[in-house]
Amino acid sequence: MTPVQDAVIPLFCGHKDVAVDACTGSGKTLAFIIPIVGAVIVSPTRELARQIYSVASPFVASLPGVVAQLLVGGADPGEDVAEFKASGAQLLVGTPGRLDDIMKRCTAMDFKRLEVLVLDEADRLLDMGFRQQLDAIMARLPKQRRTGLFSATQTEAVQALARAGLRNPIRVNVAVSMAAAAAVKPRAKSSGAGPVQPSTPSQAAEAGGQKTPSGLHIQYCFVEVDQKLDQLVRFLQLHATSHKIIVYCLTCACVDFYHLALKRLGPKLLPGLQVKALHGRMKQSVREATLASFSPLSAGVLLATDLAARGLDIPEVHWVLQVTSLGWGGQADKGKEVDPPQDPAAFVHRVGRTARAGRSGHALVLLAPHEAAYVDFIRLRKVPLSEVQPLEGAAPLLQLLRQEAETDREVMEAGSRAFVSYVRGYKEHHCKFIFRVQ
Repeated sequence: MTPVQDAVIPLFCGHKDVAVDACTGSGKTLAFIIPIVGAVIVSPTRELARQIYSVASPFVASLPGVVAQLLVGGADPGEDVAEFKASGAQLLVGTPGRLDDIMKRCTAMDFKRLEVLVLDEADRLLDMGFRQQLDAIMARLPKQRRTGLFSATQTEAVQALARAGLRNPIRVNVAVSMAAAAAVKPRAKSSGAGPVQPSTPSQAAEAGGQKTPSGLHIQYCFVEVDQKLDQLVRFLQLHATSHKIIVYCLTCACVDFYHLALKRLGPKLLPGLQVKALHGRMKQSVREATLASFSPLSAGVLLATDLAARGLDIPEVHWVLQVTSLGWGGQADKGKEVDPPQDPAAFVHRVGRTARAGRSGHALVLLAPHEAAYVDFIRLRKVPLSEVQPLEGAAPLLQLLRQEAETDREVMEAGSRAFVSYVRGYKEHHCKFIFRVQ
C-alpha cells in the first residue's frame, strides 16, 4: 500500500470519519474504494467520476449480489432511473447535479441503510458552486454514516468540513519532505480522534512538507505575452515527438485557438504532431473520445482547461505546460472549470497530472515578467520551483498567424474569441496584486 492507503483504510474500515490531504497521484482513490461496499461517491467532473467507477468496478465484480452504477450528465436520466429500478445498486458514483436529479426522480432509492458518503476533490465540491446539490444529497442520507473527504488541496477548505456533516473527523495529512524530497517517502499524519503512524520508520518525513510529489520537477520561465506561442512551438519541436504533454490554457476559447494554430503551423514546423483539445464546452461524447484517444499515446499533446486538472490519471504524462495565467475567479467563459486563484489549488492539480504513483515528471510555467511575484507566492505555499531561460531558436510565429487571419475567417474569429475571453478572465482575476490587467 501507499502511505495514504496505509493510514486511511484501517480508519475508514473502523467506522471513523476522515478528512484526507495527500498530494495528487498518491493513491487516494483506492484508499476509499477498498473499505466500502454500500456508498455514494460524489465527484466534481464527469471524467473523474468515470475514472473512479472504472477503478471500483473490478472490486465490485468480485462481490456476489453487489452492483455499482455510474450517474453523470450527458446521458438520458430516464435510462439511469430505469437501470436502477431493474437491478438496484449498492454503490453510486456520480456528479452532484446528476446524483441529485436521479434521487429526485427515482422513488425506488432507499438510503436508510447507506453506510458511507465520499466527497472526492472535496475542496472543489464544497467551494465551487455545488452547495445546493450537496445539501440536497446529504439531506436524503442517514446522519449516522461514515463520511470521507479526499483532496490534494483539502486543507485550504477547512471551514467547509462542517458542511459535509463529519462527526469528530480524523485528519490524515500525507506530506512530502521539502528537504531531500527525492530520497524520503511520504509520511502519514493525523489529528482528531486518534493517532495514525506510518507503517515503517523509512516513510517518516518532515510534517507539513511540500504539496507536490517528490519526483516532480517544476520549472518557470519569464516570457513576454506575445512570445508565448513561439516558446510553446519551440518546446513542442524539442519534445512532442518523444514525450506525452498536457498544455493548460486559461479558457475554452484559448484552447480552441491554440489547437487551430498548431494545426495550421504543424505541417511545416511540427510534422507528425498528434494534438488533441479538451474543454467543458465540448459535447460529452467528444470529451470521452478525446481522453480515450490521448491516453494510450506514447507521444502527443493535449490542450486543455482545468477540466483535465482534477484527479484524472492519464498514463505516462512526461510534461505539463501552463502557457497562460494560473486560474481565475470569474465566469467569463462558461465552459471553464474555475479554481479560487488566491489558492495554489489549480497549479497543484495541473502539475499533478505527471509524476504520479512514484514516477518522475516535469512541469514548465510560462509567466509574463510582471507576474514574477507569483513564483514567491507559490513557494510560500510549499511548491518548489526553479527558473530556466527561454528556449533559443524560437521563430516569430505571431505574424504568420496574422497573415492567416487576413485570408481565413476561421482563424480570425478563433483569435478574436480567444483574445476577448483571455482579457475578460485576466481582468476578473482575484489575485490582482500579481495578475494586473493594466
